[in-house]
Amino acid sequence: MGKLDISEWADPSGLSDLYISCQLWTDGKEYTMPFRTPWKEFNKSYTWNHVITLPILYNSLLLSSQLTFTIWNVRGPGRPVAVGGSTMSLFTSKR
Repeated sequence: MGKLDISEWADPSGLSDLYISCQLWTDGKEYTMPFRTPWKEFNKSYTWNHVITLPILYNSLLLSSQLTFTIWNVRGPGRPVAVGGSTMSLFTSKR
């Protein structure tokens, strides 16, 4: 795993203030509204300890369901900037 270059978006005076959004997608379409963690101020390291509960039951998910995560940097009021993200499939094609 390589190191993350944060020089373009990090706050030079310390750690940037971040939040995470996540959303469930199915067949390339939004399946739920985005969920956003509360804004968090970081002092020494980036550590989240936040449970995310999506408004959907496990048995109603489709095999093509994916969960997306986006990390947002807060650059001022109303100015979040996406700085990273990932998408993961919830199921494999094997049954």
